[in-house]
Amino acid sequence: MKRTHIRRFSFAWAMLGALAFASVASAQVTPSDVSDLIGARGAGGESELAARGYINVGGRKGDDRAWTYWWNERRGVCLTVATSQGRFSSLVSSPAADCRQGGDQSFAPPEFGFGSPAQTDYREHIALICYGEGQKYGTESQSGYQWDNDKKKYVPRSGFVTTLQDYNTSVTVEIDGDRARIRPAKNMLPPLHSSSDAGWYDISNLSISRDMIRGEFKLNGMNKPKMTIDRRAGHITLDGLTKFSGMCTPLDGDRRF
Repeated sequence: MKRTHIRRFSFAWAMLGALAFASVASAQVTPSDVSDLIGARGAGGESELAARGYINVGGRKGDDRAWTYWWNERRGVCLTVATSQGRFSSLVSSPAADCRQGGDQSFAPPEFGFGSPAQTDYREHIALICYGEGQKYGTESQSGYQWDNDKKKYVPRSGFVTTLQDYNTSVTVEIDGDRARIRPAKNMLPPLHSSSDAGWYDISNLSISRDMIRGEFKLNGMNKPKMTIDRRAGHITLDGLTKFSGMCTPLDGDRRF
């Protein structure tokens, strides 16, 4: 019995260690603007990083490699660069604290969206384009014959009926701190919809966590789709009288979001 307990205990700790390692590894992402520098020679790679707006803020050495930390103020990105045998072996994004950034500084890039760059605290700043497919209710003109009980015969009839229509399209989502908005494509809008700001609808009941983004917006009095975005997979769903499911891509290009 004791040996069985020891084996189970060791297996549990091994599984926890594996999960922790996988979690750390999955958090290490190479920003798209420096992915081409993997394998570059150290001196040339450092010159290229400087040309792209990164500043060397320190580093440390190990037995077989060295790590340097690079800060890009415009993008708000801290980069950890590992150099082995004179070449860049990896470039991954890191917490801002690794680049000695913190306090009251803002790390939100100002180059897109509707947020103000003169912020004093960090705010989530995300801009996404999401492609997918969905369904909406619409109207369609139909004509034909219908049985008339009074005349005891089929008579011509025409008019509009409500139909469920499929579509392939995209939506754009912008989030700036506690504010968010969404711009559905025109073919997603129902015949009767609320007025918008150049196609943008405010997202209410916004909830943002490390893994999920949730909220809702109003297309009309009865059509209030609920939005869910899985930040781990990049998947978005809109659930209401208007439905949509798709995959999101960041407009700033630095990260998956």
